[in-house]
Amino acid sequence: MAWLAVVVLFLTLCVLLSLLLPKPPPSRWRRRLQRRTDRLVRRLRPRAQPEPDPFDTLRLQTRLGHLSSKIRRIESTPHVYARAHKLMALEAAYDDLLDEACRLAGCPDPGEQQRSEAKRWQEEQELAARGWSW
Repeated sequence: MAWLAVVVLFLTLCVLLSLLLPKPPPSRWRRRLQRRTDRLVRRLRPRAQPEPDPFDTLRLQTRLGHLSSKIRRIESTPHVYARAHKLMALEAAYDDLLDEACRLAGCPDPGEQQRSEAKRWQEEQELAARGWSW
């Protein structure tokens, strides 16, 4: 009868130990299935767009302000060597920065319009409506 008490005590201790100890690792087929399922979920789930860095926005606004002041200075000075070439280069850089700012701010894409004053004005208004200033 004493041996029966020892067996019951042993089984009780085994149950308590199994409750306290961490679960054993999953079997090989479960790990494979888990990896394949994770891979499938990553393919099907759309990737979230990361939030834009506020310092990138600030840097872009500073560059826009710097370029716009250079353009105003060249437009207001009548005797500048190679004025037309400088203005064309500065306006092209300003337009590229406006495109980048619009992408960063989430403005709707106006399509493949030719560069013009109207497109530049429209992009500036879209950015100003979203709180951008430079």
